Amino acid sequence: MKPVRVCCFCERWESGGIESFLCNVLLHMDLTGLEVDIVAAQMQDSVFTRPLKDRGVRFYELSGRQNRVPENHRLFRKLLEERRYDVVHLHIFHGLSLWYGRLARRAGVPVRIAHSHNTALRKSRTRPLKLLVHHISRKLFTRCATDLWACSGSAAEFMFPDNALKSRGFQFIPNGIDTDRFRFDADVREKVRGELGVRDKYVIGNIGRLCYQKNQSFLLDIFAEVLRRKPESVLLLTGEGPDRPALEEKAKRLGIAGSVIFYGTSDRVEQLLWAMDVFVMPSRFEGLPVTGVEAQASGVPCLFSDAITEDCRIAETVKLLSLSAPAAEWADFALQGNSCGNRAGGASVVRQAGFDVEDVAGETERFYLRAESYGRAKDFGYCAGL
Repeated sequence: MKPVRVCCFCERWESGGIESFLCNVLLHMDLTGLEVDIVAAQMQDSVFTRPLKDRGVRFYELSGRQNRVPENHRLFRKLLEERRYDVVHLHIFHGLSLWYGRLARRAGVPVRIAHSHNTALRKSRTRPLKLLVHHISRKLFTRCATDLWACSGSAAEFMFPDNALKSRGFQFIPNGIDTDRFRFDADVREKVRGELGVRDKYVIGNIGRLCYQKNQSFLLDIFAEVLRRKPESVLLLTGEGPDRPALEEKAKRLGIAGSVIFYGTSDRVEQLLWAMDVFVMPSRFEGLPVTGVEAQASGVPCLFSDAITEDCRIAETVKLLSLSAPAAEWADFALQGNSCGNRAGGASVVRQAGFDVEDVAGETERFYLRAESYGRAKDFGYCAGL
């Protein structure tokens, strides 16, 4: 029997939340009846690439630049003709990416999933124009998707127009994680804290791309307040991104650079979470952050901005605080982290809430395999109309 051929598309492939979600799900699928390709306009180094290649997942880069839109569309059309997919699964954060669903529809791909992973666009000089394009695109091209998925209600509302949600609804897909992997280990915590040189420190942590959305600049202000009250504190920033030079410069300007660790990307985030005393995520916007779920599974107390969807609040150890609150108020809550007691139960709480990757992967696998009932890729032929 011919395997079901699946294209998982994202605009950029790196070490971010969408990539983490895809890696988690695909590594926990039985790929026996599936042939999976990851396609991106731009491919960058990622901690998630090698594990997926080892499972037989193929990678295809389009033009190598996100802003080469016409060229990316042309190359995607060519790939659709060559690979003859049964499923195109769009992992997107902007309405313009729904155009790839239009291309898949015209190519006769029977199953076309639009999967929303975000709730806003980052601040930039061109943001008003990008929002205009986003709203026009989602109105025109949502209809090209056979299925609407989202990581949260707010992510669905951002990506899909109201009339589509009222008439069709959407499928909530939790950002599943391997809860067993993140189950707290006290011995490893002490080992990692020793490696980092923070054994006797109070460790505030953050994991995420260093960028406007994640708002690590404000986190530096928060940490400066923490350090004034608790000098034996350390800030552990895990991730890379365009804001790193500016963040390093700001840390120097605030006089806290000696207490800030820029760790870079990591394939052992669970161990870094165990090493932390509190996890702080002051994001300006999010869909449903994978790292927020992972942090709760690790049992570390969490402080999130209230701009993050309420759907991410799984454990009782989570506190939400407004971004309009001053850094000093955030510091007050951040310093309460290690008063939250036993961390061992975090993984079970997250699993019981439905965020275990085994469940998410199983449902996604079954959905992909149902593509056979929609008509196979051998029937492809370009369709007229939208």
